[in-house]
Amino acid sequence: MSDVVQVDVSLLGRQFTIGTPASEQETLREAVRLLEDKVTTIQSQGKIVETDKIAIMAALNIAHDLLRTKVGEGLEIAEFQRKIRAMSEAADEALRASQQTLF
Repeated sequence: MSDVVQVDVSLLGRQFTIGTPASEQETLREAVRLLEDKVTTIQSQGKIVETDKIAIMAALNIAHDLLRTKVGEGLEIAEFQRKIRAMSEAADEALRASQQTLF
């Protein structure tokens, strides 16, 4: 189990400290960037000015995109990314082990 780390992020001009497993820091940062992109798009349209409504619309847009995006037989993108990350970590661990054996 990964240690929990505190990550400082900025959303809608506000600072937040979010606890996340150490292995998920980059995924959290990617999520923040995705949310900021959606927020910026909504703000640029100029139809909604209230911060809470912008945040809700951005979250709904992301949820909608996620539900529409499926890979293969119902495998969600997030699950697909987790599996790729796990395979990558296993490969890295195997390479480290083989390098230690060589030296």
